[in-house]
Amino acid sequence: MIVQTVPMWPDRQTMVHPRDVLMLFPSNNWRWKVEEFDGVGRFPAGLTWAEFQVEVESGISIFDWDGLRQFADGLDQIIDGRIVAADENDTVLVTIDVLDSTTYEIIIDTAWSGATELASSLAQFASAPATSSPTDTTARFVRGPSVEFPGGGA
Repeated sequence: MIVQTVPMWPDRQTMVHPRDVLMLFPSNNWRWKVEEFDGVGRFPAGLTWAEFQVEVESGISIFDWDGLRQFADGLDQIIDGRIVAADENDTVLVTIDVLDSTTYEIIIDTAWSGATELASSLAQFASAPATSSPTDTTARFVRGPSVEFPGGGA
């Protein structure tokens, strides 16, 4: 496993938004599951925070790549959370832990062919993050067991 950390607040004025971290990932066809979440913003399918928490706790908060990026665009901030990416064999390739509004900790399985390149991109970003501004989109939310997951990771 490769572990790379990205500070959420590289300076006191600018927050690294979840979308800024996700932009470093290649497009993929992984299944992204929100396993833990505490944050602020707009939630998928017009859910309230409490309703989204029920989805997370039930294990059915699952996104495809586009849906995850749209979900991230709707967020103001993740305070604490865990999002995991699995391939078609349910092998976890990437885990993103958000720790107490301070750090993104990205754990990458070295068995994935793009692990070294992603780790390098994350390390470069962590040393000089470029942040973006929010956009107004609605996340595409895919409910649990009915998810079709063709193909593998990028």
